[in-house]
Amino acid sequence: MKNTFNKLRQKETIIVPSILFVLVLLAYGLLTPHMGFYWDDWPFAWLLRFFGPTEFIAAFRSFRPFLGPIFTMTTALFGGDPFTWQLVGLAIRFLLSLELWYVLRLIWPSQKLNSMWVALLFTVYPGYQQQWVSLTHVNQEIIPLTWLIASFGVTAYAIRNEHLRKRLTILALILQAMGLFSTEYFFGLEILRFFFLLAIFAEIFTVRKDWIKKAAYYWFPYFCVWILNAAWTYAYHHSAAYNSYDISILSSTSFSPLAIGNEILTTISLSGFMSWLNTFSIISTIDGTLTQILSLTILLVSTLIVFISMRIIPNGTTDQPSIKQDSWGPWAMSIGLVAIFAGRLPSWAAGLPLKLEFDYDRFFMSIMFGASLFIVGLATFILKDGKRKVFILSLLIGLSTAYQFSVSNTFRRDTANQRDIFWQMAWRMPAIEKGTVLLTYELPLKYVSDLQITAPLNWMYASTITDRKLPYLLLYIKSRFNSKTLPSLQPNVPIQLQYRTVEFNGSTSKSVVIYKEADGCLRVLDSVYANAETVPGANYFLLNAIPLSNPNLILAQAPQPILDKRLFGSEPAHGWCYFYEKAELARQQSDWEGVVKLYAQAKKAGQSAFIPVENLPFIEAFAMSGDTDTAIKLIERTIKEQSTLCLALYTLWDRVSQIQGSSIGIDTVLQESCKA
Repeated sequence: MKNTFNKLRQKETIIVPSILFVLVLLAYGLLTPHMGFYWDDWPFAWLLRFFGPTEFIAAFRSFRPFLGPIFTMTTALFGGDPFTWQLVGLAIRFLLSLELWYVLRLIWPSQKLNSMWVALLFTVYPGYQQQWVSLTHVNQEIIPLTWLIASFGVTAYAIRNEHLRKRLTILALILQAMGLFSTEYFFGLEILRFFFLLAIFAEIFTVRKDWIKKAAYYWFPYFCVWILNAAWTYAYHHSAAYNSYDISILSSTSFSPLAIGNEILTTISLSGFMSWLNTFSIISTIDGTLTQILSLTILLVSTLIVFISMRIIPNGTTDQPSIKQDSWGPWAMSIGLVAIFAGRLPSWAAGLPLKLEFDYDRFFMSIMFGASLFIVGLATFILKDGKRKVFILSLLIGLSTAYQFSVSNTFRRDTANQRDIFWQMAWRMPAIEKGTVLLTYELPLKYVSDLQITAPLNWMYASTITDRKLPYLLLYIKSRFNSKTLPSLQPNVPIQLQYRTVEFNGSTSKSVVIYKEADGCLRVLDSVYANAETVPGANYFLLNAIPLSNPNLILAQAPQPILDKRLFGSEPAHGWCYFYEKAELARQQSDWEGVVKLYAQAKKAGQSAFIPVENLPFIEAFAMSGDTDTAIKLIERTIKEQSTLCLALYTLWDRVSQIQGSSIGIDTVLQESCKA
């Protein structure tokens, strides 16, 4: 048994990859089969499907011209299936962590355990919560970061192997250029190479002046590439070809002492402390939900695995001179702080805020290495080496792993919500006239917005694209009103949008207004059946858009669109929203008998309205069909649950009475119930 234990202690190259793999799986991979596309994944997948991989060259030309080839190569290799991209995301996240661990071992060969701690914390860093936006971030950030970190590793290896230095320097410069020119995210991180060189030469030379001279000498070719990248980035951002974020760091307000001080405090607070402290939220309230039970189980398992592993692996000795633990802690803290601010530099330069919320948390991708190095350095400086440090860092890793799993569950729910909305669209709107814009204030979706939803909307309703004209557009009034895209909510106002490499041309007079409460079904609003009275308390801008809505743009007699199961899932079981959407579609055609039949089917299936307003089409159908008793029962139930719908019910009854004649029973119920 003792021999087995000793052998296990020496197999660091097996244990570390195994732990990293388990953490990636527990944090990000358990819900993989239930994930889909999010944010920019949707338009990228749509471009791939309808125009092919080479379309990314043109799609990125206006703001990241060297990023297009990456998308072209990876999408040609992996295709456009969301499940495949989730697996690719897991694989490359694992490889990135493995690479970082190896590079740290090259830089600090005497710091075996500390290198492991940094790699483990980096793997589950809780500030960055967009792992599942895989098609976008694998290509846009993780691959370039992998190249840049590989460049650091090749540089360190070249220093350790002087006979290979010239050839390896060329390779490192190529990797550096690939990492920096493809995206601006990691521009600031190049400064770390100089500090890594200092750390290496600190083990070789005793005089500090010699460290700096050697580090500057070896860093010089990389510095030249860095300056070249800065010059190119600046020139391109000021050229006519560029069309994205402006560089705002040069403004006087950005350089004011107050602004700089605030930025320093905010960046350190969020990345170095709050991101870690947020993980305690999974145990702050014990509510017994399945998600929390699974999160606590993951917390326990991951903490134990890391704690046991770090206790059985010795720090060990190497042939390289070692840095004392007392000095390594300040080294790591200092370099970590430099890395944090270097990682923040690009987003700060663009005037973009750093927040622990979607979608601003993507900026932590360039910060998470510095934050991980800083926290390990801080723990080493305060706690030294020992059980307390091992326990605290193991617990922090466990909390972060469980926290990332809890975040993954919010992505899973968002996929379910997306698919639910798309299927309700398909039931309510079997086809839509081309050139139509769907207007809504906002949909209850967290990880996708209006322009991203435009991609699956067109995927649903336009099976082929023959030109560069986009057939459909979805706009959030909340974010687009009073902008170039949606300047006003008056009739006949042109709506134009350049959507990557295609464009939409429409008008506010060719619109359908949709609305969905979080706990209700999707609704098509209009001036007749679903006017402002049916959405009491709704946002002012949504109410102003209702007169623009033209349900006749919905082709009611068309067959239901065929939805790709990989993207939209299988058609759900026909619950209440199915019957409601079909009833709304039938009411649009004045098919009152059809609406009554749908209500009978819903009742037989044990289904009833989620929110009171969903009773309205059935009340109208029963009244139009002469079934006054059922209409009265639904009216009473609706008013009891939501009295603010009285105005809508009066308007509904006016429509009915104009055709069917007045009914004393319904008049009396409305007057008595609404007065009450």
